[in-house]
Amino acid sequence: MAKSIKLPDATELTIRDISKKDIDALMNFFCGLNAEDRRYLRIDVTNRKTVEQRLNLMDFGYHFRIGAFQGDTLVAEGSLELPFEEWRRNQGEIRVLVSGPFQRRGAGMLLMKELYCLSLRQKVDTVVIWTMKPQVGAQNLARKMGFHDVSILPDYVRDQDGVMQDLFIMKGGVKALMKEIEKYYGELDWQSCL
Repeated sequence: MAKSIKLPDATELTIRDISKKDIDALMNFFCGLNAEDRRYLRIDVTNRKTVEQRLNLMDFGYHFRIGAFQGDTLVAEGSLELPFEEWRRNQGEIRVLVSGPFQRRGAGMLLMKELYCLSLRQKVDTVVIWTMKPQVGAQNLARKMGFHDVSILPDYVRDQDGVMQDLFIMKGGVKALMKEIEKYYGELDWQSCL
């Protein structure tokens, strides 16, 4: 999958699957994120070996990664991770990271749309997002996109600085979330996702 898209400001990007060949672009992207954005990630994305291990998970068919590229430069990255357990196969976890210069310009929303399409193709009907308590901006954006709070687990995870944080789990039905995306982009042809 590769498609050209335009942000609302007419900046052209290419959205495509990320492969193991993109490791250098991924490392440049991750190392270019500000320390505060990296603080709340579940792994140290500045560690190349750790990032390579995450890419290897794609071989099993449960982890999918897409990226928005400006030329050869990765400017936003998104993932859909499916559980290995069959009884939860209708669920997926999505994550989106956007580089500083592309935040609040629509790149994240466009990646979310592509992740929703990918979720439909994988027969996922519920997606979840995990955030830490200080990530108020991400939580507000998720709510705006139709996610709702499901659970807050106090002092459940450690951030990259080793500080215990509350874990916020938010979920949404893929079809309901797609309707929220249409509020921004108008009616979309979701059948093309299948």
